[in-house]
Amino acid sequence: MTYARARLSLGMSGVGIIVLISLALLISQAPIKLLPTAETWSSNDATALALLFASLAGLILPLDLLGGLVLPNRWRPNSITVGDFTKRWIRGMIAQGLLFFSSSLFILYMGRWLGLPGAILAISSIGVGLVALQLRIAKFVGSLGTMRDDPEHFPQIVEAQSIASSWGWKPKPITMLNHHDTGFTGGIVGIPSREIIVLPASMPETLAPDQLAIVIARRLEAIESGSRSRGLLIAFAWVIVGFALSAVLPGAGVTSVAGLAMTCMGFTLWTFLGLLTLPTLSRQAAYAIDGKILKSGASLEAFIRTIKTLDTLQDDEPQRSSLVESIFHPVPSVLNRSAASSCRSPVAWHAARITLFLSWACMGMLVRTVHCNVGRPELWVMLPTD
Repeated sequence: MTYARARLSLGMSGVGIIVLISLALLISQAPIKLLPTAETWSSNDATALALLFASLAGLILPLDLLGGLVLPNRWRPNSITVGDFTKRWIRGMIAQGLLFFSSSLFILYMGRWLGLPGAILAISSIGVGLVALQLRIAKFVGSLGTMRDDPEHFPQIVEAQSIASSWGWKPKPITMLNHHDTGFTGGIVGIPSREIIVLPASMPETLAPDQLAIVIARRLEAIESGSRSRGLLIAFAWVIVGFALSAVLPGAGVTSVAGLAMTCMGFTLWTFLGLLTLPTLSRQAAYAIDGKILKSGASLEAFIRTIKTLDTLQDDEPQRSSLVESIFHPVPSVLNRSAASSCRSPVAWHAARITLFLSWACMGMLVRTVHCNVGRPELWVMLPTD
């Protein structure tokens, strides 16, 4: 048993438990029997929604303890203290709870006003807000601090940007975030045409300038090729279509707390389907972007050193079986990326994990139980990327 396999087992268990509970509640229609079914406003609505989230938090707490405290300290001794974990978890839970609570009230309001089209409009609006404010949400939920918004003060970043520019990519704004979790990778945030590249503050210390250039160039390529925008579109489509289908299940709806709870149970099953299918798109985009970087001038040796270092900082699993990777891992293994040679179009970068983040718009219950971020508030909003 390795750290990566332990996390995978925990994620599979957590996802499986929530999916089975959701299926059982759907079949028994227990939410209709236990929650308010009225389609007019009352104080019971807010109370019931708060209790629902508190129940979800209590259900996931043992998984969070294992994923955020027990497993990291088992394989990486003294990586986090009980006190630090508790403070970050409480802050993350309160932040997520407020977002879930306000989103559910907005969906109810629009659903009672305009029916299912209104609820879909609400989810779309919330989703746009999540994308536009992802950096701020990530900092608030994960207790991430801005190190610098002007990374030109870091010679390594300046040199890396210069190298990436020499390969043909136009620079984008870069923000560096202080973090505690070594698995934090940063990513790309912001609406299309106004993207910001986020880097971990530790990255200039762990990667040489030519390696940093590879990380920056990959994200610039995801933006310039349109792959990141297509990933967003696929994520929006998946969330909206899934919610709409879930809302027409027997007993489900968008005009009462009970009906909305039933919709969320159905949406959990839809999200699970996405966990099994969308990683293929993410891996394909990763391979294509890797190929473009190498074709544009990056050395293969520096590329391999870069992905090995980043993999070590995350779950340290440089190779895995094709079956396990095809189902559970949107980021290809080091071994597969080292051997791949692809010039295909990068269809949808990071699509699988962007979808999980956008699932916050409709109270997705699986958004922080997957193996890569269970128990790790710093990774709940900005999930690890390649």
